[in-house]
Amino acid sequence: MKRLALLILLVLGVYANPAFADACLYAPPPRLTVGMEAVVVGDGLSLRALPAVSTGLDGKLYTGNALKVIGGPSCNGIYNWWRVETSTGAKGWVAEGSWDAYFVVPAADAKNPPAPFDAACLNDFDPLYCL
Repeated sequence: MKRLALLILLVLGVYANPAFADACLYAPPPRLTVGMEAVVVGDGLSLRALPAVSTGLDGKLYTGNALKVIGGPSCNGIYNWWRVETSTGAKGWVAEGSWDAYFVVPAADAKNPPAPFDAACLNDFDPLYCL
């Protein structure tokens, strides 16, 4: 019986996915997911060592730079941060966007990136964002 209980706890621990564990309450809704191809849509986006504005700068990214999302999200301040890899192999963290505009979007949205308030209402109506 103890083994069965231990097995259930292990399975729940592996498959548990709290919906809002990494939710960033002050950032626009995330559009990226791990494994996704993404594109920078704002010039001068900082590629950082850690997911925070105050950490080391590893480089700058510009409109049209292709990225592979390899980790995240991580909430810090008013941004959802994603670990990315550039086409040259450089790795670091980027902020996805602010309520003014997304800085990085899924590759499929690169030609017509949604506004953050519009994106908040694309999937589910959320009275916090959708009026």
